[in-house]
Amino acid sequence: MQDLYYVSSWWVMFLILGLINLPLSLKLFKKNLILANGFSKISGVILLSFSSYLFAILKLIPFTRISLFALFLALAFANYIILKKNGKSLKKSFKKVKKYIFVQEMLFTFGLFLWSIIRGYSPEIRGLEKFMDLGFINSILNTKYLPPSDMWASGLSINYYWFGHFVIAFLTKLSNISSAVTYNLSLATIMGLTLTEIFTLVFSLLTSSQKKVSKGLVLFALISAILTTFGGNFHTPLYIVKEGVDNYWYPDATRFIGYNPDVDDKTIHEFPLYSFVVSDLHAHLINLPVVLLFLSLLWSVYKNRFKFIALIPLGILLGIMFTANAWDLAIYLLVFGVASLFFGFNKKAEKYYGVVKTAKSIALVVLLAGITALPFLANFESIAQGVGFVNSSSALWQLGVLWGFPAILTVMLTYFSKREFLSSANLFVISLFVSSWALVIIPEIIYVKDIYIASHHRANTMFKLTYQAFVMFYLSSGYIFYKFINSIKKERLRAFFTTAITMIIFSLMVYPFISISSYYQKLSDYKGLDGRKWINSYYPEYNDVISWITENVSKNSVVLEAQGDSYTDYNLVSAYTGIPTVQGWFVHEWLWRGTSDFSQQRGRDVETIYSSTKVDVVKNLLTKYKINYVVFGEFEKEKYETEKNILDTLGKIVFQSGDSAIYLVD
Repeated sequence: MQDLYYVSSWWVMFLILGLINLPLSLKLFKKNLILANGFSKISGVILLSFSSYLFAILKLIPFTRISLFALFLALAFANYIILKKNGKSLKKSFKKVKKYIFVQEMLFTFGLFLWSIIRGYSPEIRGLEKFMDLGFINSILNTKYLPPSDMWASGLSINYYWFGHFVIAFLTKLSNISSAVTYNLSLATIMGLTLTEIFTLVFSLLTSSQKKVSKGLVLFALISAILTTFGGNFHTPLYIVKEGVDNYWYPDATRFIGYNPDVDDKTIHEFPLYSFVVSDLHAHLINLPVVLLFLSLLWSVYKNRFKFIALIPLGILLGIMFTANAWDLAIYLLVFGVASLFFGFNKKAEKYYGVVKTAKSIALVVLLAGITALPFLANFESIAQGVGFVNSSSALWQLGVLWGFPAILTVMLTYFSKREFLSSANLFVISLFVSSWALVIIPEIIYVKDIYIASHHRANTMFKLTYQAFVMFYLSSGYIFYKFINSIKKERLRAFFTTAITMIIFSLMVYPFISISSYYQKLSDYKGLDGRKWINSYYPEYNDVISWITENVSKNSVVLEAQGDSYTDYNLVSAYTGIPTVQGWFVHEWLWRGTSDFSQQRGRDVETIYSSTKVDVVKNLLTKYKINYVVFGEFEKEKYETEKNILDTLGKIVFQSGDSAIYLVD
């Protein structure tokens, strides 16, 4: 019953937010009610959260629940003013499209409730990089003004792309539900928004040139939404046939090039469902609904009469996307440039009209994005280390396995585009495909340098670029299927291709059944949505420590705990409280700070505090890092191989649970 309350109250919060923001969304999408309703929730969330972020990072208004409600009321008032002027037309439009709005709301509800239920079978915020994501969220929740403290490097702010996590913290604070629960609710919300937004965009593409809307258009828009959200690639059906379903491991579809066969070129090529299954709340997943908002705004700009003023929301949104996932700025600037070039080209105008118009559009959007991202950039040091040529590239047959489906879609798109190349919807889809193939090809030529070893040198570049390529390829599928089938005149041939397409869809939809069954133990033991409960089973003393710190320790404190390696259970306390420790996961801080020296020095200092017998040395280090509390429990004893320390002479025990204690430093 508790989980039902969580999901229902969360759903109501989004329903209210979507309704309140509808008039403004309608203005944003040029009075297209279907587009406006499909994106009113995410645009409302972005408007409110970015406003709150801006006030807090400029030190004007603190990030508190009261300030959030004030912003909520301001948004409601602004929409009320717009509604007063356009209320009659809105009511008239609603009657015409209410059944499609019903589909949109059902998709959001379906995604939210479905993934909330599935997460309930393995809700633990543990493993992979979940500690990092939760730590970011909790650190933001602890702060009144931004940037937030780095929970794994006391005295410093987070040097990563954290605005997406700020959005989750914003929703957490607004709902007044624990972050251990909203972590899982947020995953389900992203799924609901993704389904709704892809359906909305593709439905708009399909109906843009149709005088009459048929049920078939709804079906093909649903195909796009389902395939993008739940679909896999050809790796799964091919290797199930080859090796058998019992021998298939679902991560293999995302770790194929470099792994099978095993060569010194390990790569990553993930897609949305894999992200949902493993449930790390990473930047690329949190940003997915925002990416779809950007694409839909881009479509709205170019399907209507183009005006430079219409680019203002796109530029601002690109800047926001950068603060949440910096890769998305370059990726969707590419998409914007390609689309602008296609739509800007005019045969009747001067030879270079399209190029000039595109250059002006890009310049305006880049300027707006830069201004929007400026407060974030003022507190951020780039972690990129330049660009280089790749040491190796992918085998063609392996690219065929991963990108065979988009290749089929490309052939279909080429076939029917001969007849309607210049239609707005077709130009838009072609723009997505040109951009997506570029994103697939780029990591075969160059890569962005980072700290990862040579055998993984292009893994991160391929991951970030091809993830977005997958989204754009797959969301176009329903549009392409519909247009291709209807371009075939002979009934037998049409029936053949319809059957072939159906078989392809079913082969791609094998992946969710394999992956969900594997990760969630065949949905056999429902545990609930609280992502913290597991701690009481594995580390009950630390669960008590976390509770005591949460209730009694100032959010501005520094709480020392053992420094651990990435992807382990170490740094549990800082992740679940958001209160900084001196040094957290080693490799992560190395990545964020750009040098291993930082992590090594702090790691040595933490070890000295726990293991040294020299009072003055320990005292100086406690002072250096302004440490208020020291945790001494299982992890500390295991890491530093000590049962006793000199903390008794430098502080006093203020809390104890079993063999674990918290010292207040004198």
